[in-house]
Amino acid sequence: MAILKTEAIVLKGWKMGETSKIISFYTKDFGKVRAVAKGARDIKSKFKGCLEPLTHVRIIYYDKRTRDLQLLSQIDLVEPHLGLIGHMEKTTLGLAAAELIDRAVVGEESFPAIFDLLADTLITLTESEGFLESVFWYFQTHFIGLMGYEPSWDACISCQGSLGASGGYFQPESGGLFCERCGNVRGGLKIRGETLEIMYWLQKCPSHEVSQLTPDPANIAEIRRMYEQYFRVHIEHLRKLRSLKLYYNLKQNG
Repeated sequence: MAILKTEAIVLKGWKMGETSKIISFYTKDFGKVRAVAKGARDIKSKFKGCLEPLTHVRIIYYDKRTRDLQLLSQIDLVEPHLGLIGHMEKTTLGLAAAELIDRAVVGEESFPAIFDLLADTLITLTESEGFLESVFWYFQTHFIGLMGYEPSWDACISCQGSLGASGGYFQPESGGLFCERCGNVRGGLKIRGETLEIMYWLQKCPSHEVSQLTPDPANIAEIRRMYEQYFRVHIEHLRKLRSLKLYYNLKQNG
């Protein structure tokens, strides 16, 4: 049994027994780790205030590769992301990012870039104003790239021609978009050129600028459908994210 130390972000947690919790962490050095926090629900617990979802922490845990659940030994707070508390839109979008990682990433495999992307996304959400959903779009765009199946938003996957202002046809099964001519034969979800410009910009822009986007309702609808279809095709058994559904309800009723 090894004693391991790493930075981590709390993805989610659930009750275990009378006083304990199971916590799903995404760690900087060891990928996704699930650990038992014994006595975490006790009023005098040493873990108190450090196990809320989206909290950035530093943990020490006992690791045994032959078991799925590790044992949490010590935890220290790095960043509580207090700016998310009380702001439902920011919180639900942050939870959606954590939920996507928890569902999409399998096993304890080190991938520091995913940890850094999530940490940066939470800081950006905390500090941003404006159109906050674009921060989650930014997260999804770069997460897709890190997982190795990022589409090209500016060229046809069949003829390699420029998509241009006329837009294209999105077909996630084929890994990207067809131009107007190829799409008329092969089919797909019709996407406007203006929407593709937003997607291309999300790949290139710094995270602190993304909330400056001012997409119209048609842009928003197209981008949501593209992400939903793409993740459904490329990540097995991925259902709709509960946190994202809650965010959509907030926007609809707000």
